[in-house]
Amino acid sequence: MSLPTVFDHHSTAWLQPLAVTMPDMPMLAINRRAQCLALSTTAKNLLGELADGLPKEIRQALVEAMREGKTELNISTPIHGLKRDFKCRLFYPQSGRRAIGLMLEEEERTLVDQLLHMQSIVHSLIEMSPDLICIKDNDNRWMMANQHMLNTFQIDSFDYQFLNNLQIADTLHPVFRNSFEHHEKSDQQVWKSRQAYHNEELVHLPQGGYKTLEVNKVAYHDQKDQPSHLITVARDVSEQKFIQTQLLNRSAVLDTLISCDWMLHSAERWQSVAENVLQQCCLSFRFSRAILLQHETITSRKKTDIRSKALFHWAMNGFHTTYEHWEKISFLSPELQRWYSLLSKGQPVMCDALTLPASERALLKSHDTVNLVIVPLMIDDEWWGSMVIERCFDAENTSSQELGSLMAIGRTLSVAIDREQTGKHLKLAKIAFDSTTEGIMIVNPAGELVGINQGYTLITGYEESEVLGHKPQIFRQRPRGLFGALKRHGKWSGEIENIRKNGDTYTEWMTITAVRNHANVITNYVGVFADISEMKRSQTQLNSLVNHDPLTGLPNRRLINHLFTHAIQRANRNEQQAAVLFIDLDRFKNINDSLGHYSGDQLLLGVTERLRAALRESDIVGRLGGDEFIILLENLHGKADAAQKAHDILDALRREFIIDHHEIFVGASIGISMYPQDGNDVESLIKAADLAMYQVKNNGKNHVAFYDVALSRDAVEHFQLETELRQALTKNQLKMFYQAQIDLNTGMIIGAEALIRWIHPVQGIISPAKFIPLAEETGLILSIGEWALAQAVRQAHAWHKAHPEFKKIAINVSGVQIMKSKFADTVYGILMESECDPSIIELEITESTLMQHTQHVVDTFNQLKLLGVSIAIDDFGTGYSSLSHLKRLPLDQIKIDRSFVKDLPDDKDDAAITSAIYAMATQLGFTVVAEGVETEEQEKFLQRLGCQTAQGYLYAYPVNSDDFLQLLVLNNQRKIKRHA
Repeated sequence: MSLPTVFDHHSTAWLQPLAVTMPDMPMLAINRRAQCLALSTTAKNLLGELADGLPKEIRQALVEAMREGKTELNISTPIHGLKRDFKCRLFYPQSGRRAIGLMLEEEERTLVDQLLHMQSIVHSLIEMSPDLICIKDNDNRWMMANQHMLNTFQIDSFDYQFLNNLQIADTLHPVFRNSFEHHEKSDQQVWKSRQAYHNEELVHLPQGGYKTLEVNKVAYHDQKDQPSHLITVARDVSEQKFIQTQLLNRSAVLDTLISCDWMLHSAERWQSVAENVLQQCCLSFRFSRAILLQHETITSRKKTDIRSKALFHWAMNGFHTTYEHWEKISFLSPELQRWYSLLSKGQPVMCDALTLPASERALLKSHDTVNLVIVPLMIDDEWWGSMVIERCFDAENTSSQELGSLMAIGRTLSVAIDREQTGKHLKLAKIAFDSTTEGIMIVNPAGELVGINQGYTLITGYEESEVLGHKPQIFRQRPRGLFGALKRHGKWSGEIENIRKNGDTYTEWMTITAVRNHANVITNYVGVFADISEMKRSQTQLNSLVNHDPLTGLPNRRLINHLFTHAIQRANRNEQQAAVLFIDLDRFKNINDSLGHYSGDQLLLGVTERLRAALRESDIVGRLGGDEFIILLENLHGKADAAQKAHDILDALRREFIIDHHEIFVGASIGISMYPQDGNDVESLIKAADLAMYQVKNNGKNHVAFYDVALSRDAVEHFQLETELRQALTKNQLKMFYQAQIDLNTGMIIGAEALIRWIHPVQGIISPAKFIPLAEETGLILSIGEWALAQAVRQAHAWHKAHPEFKKIAINVSGVQIMKSKFADTVYGILMESECDPSIIELEITESTLMQHTQHVVDTFNQLKLLGVSIAIDDFGTGYSSLSHLKRLPLDQIKIDRSFVKDLPDDKDDAAITSAIYAMATQLGFTVVAEGVETEEQEKFLQRLGCQTAQGYLYAYPVNSDDFLQLLVLNNQRKIKRHA
């Protein structure tokens, strides 16, 4: 049976006026057995199903409190799956037969500080990542980005937040514009498709060149399936792409050399394969078009000229051929004197069109040619023709390696032409064979060497007489798939290890091609190889730098992920437990700051040695960065094994370190996560161990703690709360409440304190003590504070105009607003817009704000005083203010904190402190307001002390603007009552 939500029964009617006055305060009517008789709508919405029957333990606590006549007690109960803490107030009727009133006031959560700290951990983890990371909200506005992301795009870390991609692009170098426009399109695609995005993208840089990024994006939606945020993670793979491109280009060059050589040697007529050779050259060396010219000398009475005939040409799709243009050019013209001088001597012409003299550039201007190579074809030392190769719309220069390969192909083509013309193919084939710097070997079907070139000798050290008749290393090793590939495809390529004549080991990239006769029978194998040892060494060094910490030599985060993944897979196969230990050194920053970075580095090396000594050979230890180390223990029987090893590490690190004649003592905080209990992958296990480590830090350091699932739940709740707070202002969830301030001499309302409240659609009223620190940390306090100030000022202006006895409104101001904004200008603008009298505005500042950046605070306060507003210290007595600060600052009022008023007049210490504060304030010329007045005894003590103004539950609870206006009406009619 549902309970009534109004107090209309004769036993509960006396509570109805109280419920009407405070409609937003949850209130219940209960009997002496703590059974609920009726409740307000607010209480029903808060308690839900609990409203029909309070939990047994809560009823027992209430019955005990009623027996003892208590008026207050604290209770905790789960609501909607979350633990909620309440301060209960009991109201007893004059007659014992009537119902008793129960008012619930939610207490501040105790984990706020932990949650704020956990957010800083998440930020630190993102910042330490070697990847580029960016988090955007559902409007694609940048919420956060790590330094790697900001540095790559040269973004100012103070200017990017809450701007979208295109707005940020407007502030950057124009070269980044295309990247950000592409990001905007891909972001929209991810939101629309709800699919993860993966792509490889090029980012061009202002100083030239580009970076290759491996980009991943994923969009997240909240519990209501509304867009929440989008995360972008990009990895710089430029080095890997460079190495891969080098290998591919080298392989393409070798393949092209072999292919062209084979085609020109196996074809009965070179003309039948000439066009294919041009195509191979263009595709392998990334050229747009190629032409094979034959030159002819024409002699007349007036002059001698050299004209060309285009025998063959090839162009990529979309590029027109230019053979007619080359046929019209005379190489004996004055403009081409330099070209003729080189080509006639068998030397190539290689040039960038932009760097050519004007006379030469004019020949290429109309054909979009930006890079040109002309390879002369020589027959018996005579310039017979040319192979012209052009690049269009591509500024990539031709490398010396590519030029050498093109020259080798040109010589092979010359050999083929000469073979057909003069029968001297064997002699010229030998020239082409020896001209390349790559090693070439010819092997018979039995696998024995029958011929080598000079490049072979240069690479291996062996002369021809030393190797002919012997099997080369690759035919002795017989790598897997070699003969299968030669049989099926006629070609095999791969990397092998070989030994030079002097005993040195080197790595070579080998390509072997099978040569067949007209009957398709293999007659020979041709092998072309290059020494890639130096490239391999560079790649090995790069891998070491990428995967190891440069100071300690330990695996870094990248390699840790790889090693831990394999260790977890082994533990899964063997059904064993494993543990991740996250170690953070205590006091390391102090040591680094006091003794210097060199001593700090030596200490980290000493810690590394002790960690290795304390571990088994099978255990894995790595350094994440700074003073953070991480360990994976395998083959464990349970938590006890992990705890024992962690304590062994603590004992090892407690012993003194001798660094540069200094005795240094350093402890450690160790968090432990267990596989598979706390996670099934590396990321979740490290995150769990990290959370456990910070639990140790918060509890005093130098100890060990295991991960508890509540830590992750709290971190997620904190992140969710931050996200919802960003939307609270735009969704009108923030409301202003007002608590009356009373003149103790007349009992009249003379002012109010403006208090901000967050009315959450699910959690109800969220305490300012919970969300204001979060707003300060994230910077949201600037917009929230300005909104609250504008609301309160406009409201005060309206009340003062209608009720002149209303003389002042007190508005709380965060220290962040003063330090990180032009606060005095903000106040001035709001006063001008609202036309409010500045004298009725009082700004309340906490003591901690006064202690930081004193000169800036003084300057800001002086500007505010010039505007005509007054300034008060809120919660005075709870901070560390000194008389010198109070004397310097242009203050008007001091508010005595409720913690000193609460136990008046019985507590002698609080009475003495309150009297001292009042005496000091009056001597300095300040007025005094007492907060938290709840009893008439407290009121009488303050009156005897001389205090003129008070606020608290004795007079009124915080109410919305409409209810406060009713209080002013009653106040004006002299009808105001206690608990109004």
